[in-house]
Amino acid sequence: MANQFNETETVRFLRTLRVTTQTALAQYALQRGRQAARPTATFMALAAKGTGDWRFPASGLMSADGLVLAKLTREATGAPILELQAQGLVGLSLYASRTARIVFASGLKAQGAFDRDGRLRLVLEETTIKEADLAAFELELLDEAP
Repeated sequence: MANQFNETETVRFLRTLRVTTQTALAQYALQRGRQAARPTATFMALAAKGTGDWRFPASGLMSADGLVLAKLTREATGAPILELQAQGLVGLSLYASRTARIVFASGLKAQGAFDRDGRLRLVLEETTIKEADLAAFELELLDEAP
């Protein structure tokens, strides 16, 4: 057995460690209550390739804790829809049937509720928010865990 790590294995290990740590913290918050603090999830895109305007990634944007995936779709009318989907058992336990507020980097706020399947759909007004505003935002739960 070799005791050497190459760069790929090191990156994979660090990513696994980050997700495991965030999952453990989320489980602790669920089990112990931490009533005073409201859990927040941060979404932030990395630098875009190319010289054009920033575009929301087709594969979506994962929260820093790995518990929520954000995707941008469009209605038939062309209005953008931000879909947030809880990931895994911990994400579903934390977000299902809860009310949340999304605060965009531009200062705009939106509010909605996750359904029992851990999905939140926000129809955004194109005149109010631009796609580049979705490069960084925070998700905050507003109500107590059931």
